[in-house]
Amino acid sequence: MTKRHSFIILSVLLLYALVPAQCFAMQDRVVAEARVRADVSKDLEAPWQPESLAARTCIDGRPVANFPGDIVEYWVNLECYYCGIKEPMLAQRQNPGVCIVARHIPTREYSESMKKSLSYEALKKFSVNAANIFWDKVIPKTPQEMPLPYEASLLLAFQEAAIAPEAFGDALGSEAASIINQDIMDALGRFSITPTWVLAGIRFPAWHFTAAQLPVALKLAKKARDGDMEALEKVITAISNALMDEPML
Repeated sequence: MTKRHSFIILSVLLLYALVPAQCFAMQDRVVAEARVRADVSKDLEAPWQPESLAARTCIDGRPVANFPGDIVEYWVNLECYYCGIKEPMLAQRQNPGVCIVARHIPTREYSESMKKSLSYEALKKFSVNAANIFWDKVIPKTPQEMPLPYEASLLLAFQEAAIAPEAFGDALGSEAASIINQDIMDALGRFSITPTWVLAGIRFPAWHFTAAQLPVALKLAKKARDGDMEALEKVITAISNALMDEPML
């Protein structure tokens, strides 16, 4: 057998080895886009009612009630390392016409993520800055890093905002619990991935936006809700990209 024949045979074998992988990738993409298209269609059929969040606050402390701009939801689990607070806070500062509302999907009833979510919402009643510092401290920074226990970070937040433990306990047991209970009920059957953003009523699962990407995606979502078919296709592609771990925008 000549070297040329060997090369041809090797090339054919490599081609056959690669084709199935490419086919599987294409099949996964088709399945992902079909699911995304169905989910986005369902979202667009439902009215977007941000007034249901009137009792909440933006992550920078501004009230949602009578907010004159766009309201978006940021669904998180405080043990998910993608669910950071720094980029959303930067996006909030750079886009004052947007109100980002943190919403919570704790892992289990008595889990650390539940305690962290309750603590964050209770801290917001005293100091938004202390609450966001707490969030940043208790979020794992890498996939391999274990979630940090919340107790030490909570004590630091108490010191930051001069919070009396008994006053915090009152906030924890009433307002914070009510907020988390509402989030758990609203999440049922709608969310399985964190973080998930809701822009103009459209769910963007597996998205961890940069501050620069958020206004771009929000603009597309608003156009899609207004019936712009080109924007709708871009939204479907962008969400599918995120689910396939590909560049989102």
